[in-house]
Amino acid sequence: MEQDEAKLSGDRTPISPAEAVSRRHLLTLSVPALAAASMMSPPRAEAAIPPGGSRLDVILKAGKLRVGTFLQYKPFTFKNQAGEADGWDTDVAKALAEDMGVKPEFVDNSWDGIIPALQADKFDVIIAAMTNTKKRSLAINFTYPYYMAANAFIFRSSDAARFPTLDKFNSPTLKVSVLIQDAAHLALQRFFSKAQVVDFNSAEEAILAVQTKKVDCSIAEFSFLGQYAREHQGLTVKAVDYPGAGSPLAMGLVSGPENEHLKTFLNVWIQHFFWSGQHEPIFKKWFPGASVPKIEKFIAPL
Repeated sequence: MEQDEAKLSGDRTPISPAEAVSRRHLLTLSVPALAAASMMSPPRAEAAIPPGGSRLDVILKAGKLRVGTFLQYKPFTFKNQAGEADGWDTDVAKALAEDMGVKPEFVDNSWDGIIPALQADKFDVIIAAMTNTKKRSLAINFTYPYYMAANAFIFRSSDAARFPTLDKFNSPTLKVSVLIQDAAHLALQRFFSKAQVVDFNSAEEAILAVQTKKVDCSIAEFSFLGQYAREHQGLTVKAVDYPGAGSPLAMGLVSGPENEHLKTFLNVWIQHFFWSGQHEPIFKKWFPGASVPKIEKFIAPL
C-alpha cells in the first residue's frame, strides 16, 4: 500500500484489497436469531422460479443478475461521485455478469439486513466483501473464496506510542469499535478478547468514534482502513498479521436445489477468474501497490 497521507504501520503487505468491510457478517447472531430474522423477512418470491426450476435459467432468460451489495466499504463496495456502485466487488460482479451475457443490477443494503434481504429474494447473490463464517453458513450458502481479507486496527496518530505492538490492543481498558456483525469480531474474540467491543451500524461510524475519542481504536479490513486513513489526516493503521487473523470473502446465495446450478457455475467462474488472469487488472485498479494474490489460493481443484 502507498503511505503518502497516513502512516501505515506493520511491514506486512495486505493480502486483501483496499477498504470496503471485511468486512460485513452475521457473527453475533445465534442460530435461533438467524431463524427469527428469516421468519421476519418478507416471503421469498418463489413464483419467479418454477418448482424444480433453476435460478440460473431464470437469470439468463431475464438477462439480469441481481447483486446484493453494501455501498459503504471503499474500496470494495461504495458509491462513486456519480452515485453509482463502484469498487473491487462491483467490478468482480460486472465481470461475472458480462461472462454470463446479462446485465448486473446492484441492490444496496444495510449490513445487518443483507442476509434477510437475500432470503426474501430481493436479489440473486451477495457480492459484498462478506466472509463465509460458520454462523452465516447456517443461514445461507457460499461459493469458493474470491478474495482473502486481512484485519487491521486504526487509531489516532497522536496515540501511536500506546500501541508499539499488537498485544497492546488486548487490554481490558481498551475500547474497540467495529461494524455490527462484521467478521472482524472473530479476530477480536480470538486474539483480543480482553478489549471492550462497541458495535456500530456502519464502518465509517466506527472510525468516527475513534476520531471523536469515544473509543481508542477500530478494527476492520486492512485495505478499507488504509483508504480511509489516506483520505483523513491524523490516523494510523496497524495490520493484524497474526497467522489466522485474515478471512476469506465469498459470494452468498440461498441454499436449495434451485440454486445448485448457479452455485456450481459461480465456483467454476471464480476459478477461471484467477486461472485466466482476469482478476489482475481489476485487483491492480483497486489495490495499487499491493501484491497480486497467488492464484493457487483460488483455483484448486481446477
